Amino acid sequence: MHSYFRVFLIGYALPTCAVMVGLLYATAEGKDAPKRDWELVRSVSNPYGGTMDLVLIPVTKQRDRKYYKDIGSIVCGKRAKCIVNFWTDRTHIPTRADMPVADLSVMTADYERSPAYKEPQLHLACWLYPNQAIGESMGCRYYPGAQRPPEK
Repeated sequence: MHSYFRVFLIGYALPTCAVMVGLLYATAEGKDAPKRDWELVRSVSNPYGGTMDLVLIPVTKQRDRKYYKDIGSIVCGKRAKCIVNFWTDRTHIPTRADMPVADLSVMTADYERSPAYKEPQLHLACWLYPNQAIGESMGCRYYPGAQRPPEK
């Protein structure tokens, strides 16, 4: 090999290729790992055993059942028993399992995994539905102090 070609290969071509491969890898990683728009704010001790995980989500996702299930699955990981509660307002995420009614009234959903269930249970707050009949047909949950959906 000519010495000029060796200098070119070692000094320019190989480092450039390495940078290009790195950029391609980073771009591919970005496609596989979308930005996480939710936050596990805290986990509190559950008086019945284990913990309750309290999660903040964006308002735009508060009616998205698949979104809740995906987060519940991620937060619970491999735990056989798990409870995840969701809010869209950080100021209402409680600091303990004994939750004030003001915080429960704006909770958007709860996700629960238990060996007693065939599959995890997800309940959205009834106030998220356009009316009582639709909410109840979807298995909504009436949280203390929350608004009730219209009857029609």
